[in-house]
Amino acid sequence: MKLVEVSTLLEPFAVQTDILQSDAQSLSSIIPCILNLECHLQQHTAAKAITSRMLQDLHSRFATLLYPDTDNFNPIPAAACLLDPTMAQAIMSPECAVLLHAAKVYVSTVCKCKEPTVVHIPDSEDASASSSLSSLTSPTSLHRFKFLANKIISSRLTTASGSERDTVHTQLNNYIADIMEDEIKDAMKFWEQRLTRYSKLNEFALDLLSAPASQAYVERIFSLCGFLTTGRRNRMEQSLEMRAFLKLNSFL
Repeated sequence: MKLVEVSTLLEPFAVQTDILQSDAQSLSSIIPCILNLECHLQQHTAAKAITSRMLQDLHSRFATLLYPDTDNFNPIPAAACLLDPTMAQAIMSPECAVLLHAAKVYVSTVCKCKEPTVVHIPDSEDASASSSLSSLTSPTSLHRFKFLANKIISSRLTTASGSERDTVHTQLNNYIADIMEDEIKDAMKFWEQRLTRYSKLNEFALDLLSAPASQAYVERIFSLCGFLTTGRRNRMEQSLEMRAFLKLNSFL
């Protein structure tokens, strides 16, 4: 009976490990997998002494991914989970409110950095160049008042920058409301169909969704290619890709 309890306790860890080290899972799967194992340990009825220690170890091991107040906190997995409409529900619970906020802040910050920067008007002694630049952003009547015009221009640039920040924030909130209403089954298709609607989030979301959950599969490919090219086959070129493909998909 003890072995059965231990096997039941550890089996979900083996399942989640196999899932994350495959080539079919993206970076967005990391946080849901960790939270799923956390729930498993919390709900397991037997071996409370073991589950409590394992739960403590889980929180300690993945603190940099789950708790924003931890040193060296990495918000990328949480951001990937947020921008994956098939996984985002995992961090929408009240228990994950702090993690969700950290993910939203990180997404907003990165998306703002990806936006075109505003060109500020230089304070130059060249009157013709200054006049040419000022005419693009200030009323013609203020060209004579150089310092007042610069102040008004700076105020307008600040306001414009603020509106851009609001746009990113608004798109993120609209995205969350959108995925809460409908069940999304294909994340890539979701973002491809909404290139215009979420124009400030789309590029970053696709970057995160294309990242693998782990590097185990890539390392496995390198190891396999190393075995296939040892000895007298070290000059093999044309058939290496085919042999590696067949070996990796031999279970199909």
